Amino acid sequence: MLDAITIHISGGTGGNGVVSYHREKFVPQGGPDGGDGGRGGRVFFRAVDDVYTLEQYRSKKKFRAANGGNGGTNLRTGAHGEDLYLTVPAGTVLHDAETGDFIADLAKPGDEVLVAHGGRGGWGNKRFATPTNKTPSFSQKGHEGEELDLRLELRLLADVGIIGLPNAGKSTLLANVSNAKPKIANYPFTTLEPMLGVVNVAYDRFTLADLPGLVEGASEGYGLGFEFLKHIRRCRVLLHLIDSSSPDPVTDFELIEGELRAYDPKLDEVVRVVAVSKADLDPAAAEESANKLVAHLGQPVRIISADEGTGTTELMTELMALVNAEKARTVGEEPDEIPVLRPQSRERFNVRKEGEGRFVIEGYRPVSFVEMMDTEMAGARDEIDRRLDRWGISRALRREGIQRGDTMVFGEVELKWDD
Repeated sequence: MLDAITIHISGGTGGNGVVSYHREKFVPQGGPDGGDGGRGGRVFFRAVDDVYTLEQYRSKKKFRAANGGNGGTNLRTGAHGEDLYLTVPAGTVLHDAETGDFIADLAKPGDEVLVAHGGRGGWGNKRFATPTNKTPSFSQKGHEGEELDLRLELRLLADVGIIGLPNAGKSTLLANVSNAKPKIANYPFTTLEPMLGVVNVAYDRFTLADLPGLVEGASEGYGLGFEFLKHIRRCRVLLHLIDSSSPDPVTDFELIEGELRAYDPKLDEVVRVVAVSKADLDPAAAEESANKLVAHLGQPVRIISADEGTGTTELMTELMALVNAEKARTVGEEPDEIPVLRPQSRERFNVRKEGEGRFVIEGYRPVSFVEMMDTEMAGARDEIDRRLDRWGISRALRREGIQRGDTMVFGEVELKWDD
């Protein structure tokens, strides 16, 4: 099961603004009527309950929302680009792959987050008309949408997680009580990735996860370590399986529990059911193991045989009741990490000198405005200079010591300073 992957996403590019002048009979010199471009499409992620892995992103790793439509004559605005919705299993956490910053935790079905904005649509020439420039002959290009690499990590959202040492019979139990088809063999670490199945109990059902076997030191990354432990945090109930053939079942139990506590002390609060497995191999040994665990824990311990189906029906009924009780108890509770939007910086501007004769202007408004202007159009550079004066950027550049012929850098665009 694919449970972590990095993909690239892009918001759509905004549509271009248009240079146009109103023309009709008896109005030979109408004013500008070029419309604005439409906004580029945005990219959303949405958690769903009918997808269990990130497998759909294995073969395709680049996604882009639709571009905005270009503006038209008669002040017609271009259509907004269609938004792109990508689905992930509930329990998926999103991080910026480059910075590692947390973006969102889509913990339950229906959770949704906006991860990439579409680019602004360019202004048509009508927007630039002023009393002193009644017929501007320039417009703006559409701005590019946001781009980023996203790290998707599935922290398995299962109702019940099966824990235990390697070869404790977890995969066999999952295969016999659910629709899952895990690999089963008589050696440790048969399960290298989580497996998820659905268990039907009367008219109800719950999801059951077979999680990779644990070893001593897993909380420090040994064995399958963190790849195993990260999934346990999302389970409502934990089923702890102990191999009946173990010479020391109490030590086996405490080894697993110790690793869970070392990884996350909050896991002590998760409801536990303890069962001794493989009772068909030696019923007397299974009974003895259960008695030792009861004496140690002070709670009932079930005895099961997944191969023969002994005790499994009663065990699944008990787990179903516990799952329903946990669901009722946690209704309305907020998850530890809630979906968030990455706020786009809208700082006014900042000017800094970068080497000899090179000045970098930062700030969403001036950078996006200059990037969207087509400086090849007549009058476009004059409009940029007017905006720099109006926003106080020209004054800041002079304070930093800019000289004629020096370079101004606005994101991807470089312009010469001509005072």
